[in-house]
Amino acid sequence: MNSPQSSSARVGVCVSGTRDDAYRVFEVLKTTFPATEDTAEHRPDATPPDPSLGHMVWSLVIDTTGRGATVPRSTLEEAVSVDLYGTDPELGWVRDVLESAFGIAGEQHVSGEHEMELRLRLAA
Repeated sequence: MNSPQSSSARVGVCVSGTRDDAYRVFEVLKTTFPATEDTAEHRPDATPPDPSLGHMVWSLVIDTTGRGATVPRSTLEEAVSVDLYGTDPELGWVRDVLESAFGIAGEQHVSGEHEMELRLRLAA
């Protein structure tokens, strides 16, 4: 997890939704960006949540080095919110992958001095 890679190759991803939908989003991203480490602390199924809590926020840091050519298609049980944090063009690569895999129903963008934030609503 603590590899000597540049932080600019990484994009933070937060998914607000069900465990199953977060897992689907993460699987698409980990398949497309295989350099991303698969650690139990990042997997949505690592700790089953209390069902009474409803939606949870799941997070993962994507390593965009070695981007794969194929983006798998997937479906969601319901629309989810995805927040991306990173630099351009890496943020754009992750956004494009999510659009190809799920479709985007809404988008908001916030620019910072060195990093950007992008909030997406993925279609169900």
